[in-house]
Parts: sequence; C-alpha cells; structure tokens
Amino acid sequence: MRISSFFLPFFALLAGIGGFYLRLSEQLNVFDPVTGLPDRNAATTSWLIALSITFTLLILVFAISASARHKAEKGFESAFGTDPFAYPIIMTLIGIAWLVGTYIYFADLNAQGTLAANAVYFIIASALSAISVVLFAIEMYQDSRRKAPFALSVVPTIFMCFWLILLYRQNASNPILLSYVYQCIAIVATALSFYFTSGFLYGKPAPGKSIFMYYVAIYFCAVSLADDIHMGIRIIYCALIATNVVYSSMLLRNLQRKPQD
Repeated sequence: MRISSFFLPFFALLAGIGGFYLRLSEQLNVFDPVTGLPDRNAATTSWLIALSITFTLLILVFAISASARHKAEKGFESAFGTDPFAYPIIMTLIGIAWLVGTYIYFADLNAQGTLAANAVYFIIASALSAISVVLFAIEMYQDSRRKAPFALSVVPTIFMCFWLILLYRQNASNPILLSYVYQCIAIVATALSFYFTSGFLYGKPAPGKSIFMYYVAIYFCAVSLADDIHMGIRIIYCALIATNVVYSSMLLRNLQRKPQD
C-alpha cells in the first residue's frame, strides 16, 4: 500500500481543491447578496454535489477494498509506524498552526469586543485539542505503553463534537442549510477520523472506516475553506486537513496484506 499512501492523499487534496473552487464560485454567484437565498437552478451547486458524491463513493470503494485485502497490525504504534522522528515533528508543526489559528480567532473577537461565552469555550477546547495532538504524537514516539496517550487521543474527538453543537446553535435560525452543510459534514467526518484513530489505541482497529473518514474529512474541510468564516477558523481547518493527511499516509503505508486461503 506504499503507492496508495502517496497517491490517495494527493487525490483527496486535488478533489478538495476542485470542491473549494466550486464552493467559492457558489458563494460568489449562487447566493443572493441581499436575502442570502441560493439559486435553485444553479449549475455550480449541482456540480459541487456531484463531485462530493462521486469522491465519497470512490473513497468508499477503495476503503472497502483495502479493508478486505489488508489488515492493520495490532497496536497503534505498529498500525501507524510511529518510529520515524518525523512523526512528532510534523504533528508538532500542525499543532502550532492549530494554536496560531485559535489565537488569531481569539485576538480578533477580543479586539472587536464580541468574545461571547461560547466563543471562549470554543477557544479553550480548540487550544487543548491542538496541545493534545502534539503531546499524543510525542508520547507515542517515546513510549506507547504510558497511560497518557489514552486520554490525549479522545480530546480532539470531544472538541469536534462540541464544535458541531456550536455550529448548529449558530445556525439554528438559519433556514438555508446549503450555507453551512459542508462545514457540518467536515466536522462530523473529522470527529469520526479522530475517533477511529483512537480506536487503534484501545484495541478496536478499523482500518477501512479510518481510511474512509480520513479522506472524507480532507475533502470536506477543503471545501469548507471557501465559506465565509474567520481566518483563524480557516487555519484550524488547514491543520485538520494536514492531520488527516499524515495519519492516512501512515496507516496506508503500514497495512499488511491478509494471507490468502
């Protein structure tokens, strides 16, 4: 699966870039600037939906095929191969970018005087998740037998669930589902990608489901970058894309072919 570990992330990012530009065109040309209502007959919306469905189905087929023919080694460190020193370094850089995005979001809201309680909770949870991603990578590189990684691995999943709740609350009175649906899918997919990743640590490996959620998260996070969101949030989305790229590549590279009957 070494070839796939390089090709699949590139394919997902390429599809994400295509989805990003379609979503950007949709934001600029499909939504009415006054009412915010979308044009029901817009070709851009149809093309974006078609691309999203096609990409998701292709990744689903690949994930099912990979799961049927390959297996993951027992233990997180064996399944992902956390020995290379590059692993904690890359995850540290991703964590720093995540923290930078969180700080930019905080600083801007604080300067505008719009730092509400929910935003404070989001900022704290986001920072803790970024730190947990870094500490988890360091712990797994140093000694996977410690207890700390078990707790650290679930923090990002909890944060993503909390983010989804906040996003829903912010749009509870918004009748235009199309304006935020891609962000919802991105957050759900990322929450599940973190969830299935932690499953390897808890003795519940699911390589097929993990692969599927990694690439779905990459695609929809890329599409969500075109939405009208804060720059700090965009940086967090980029950090999530990078996280899923890293873990998907590591897992695919270390999958072992199942013995033939």
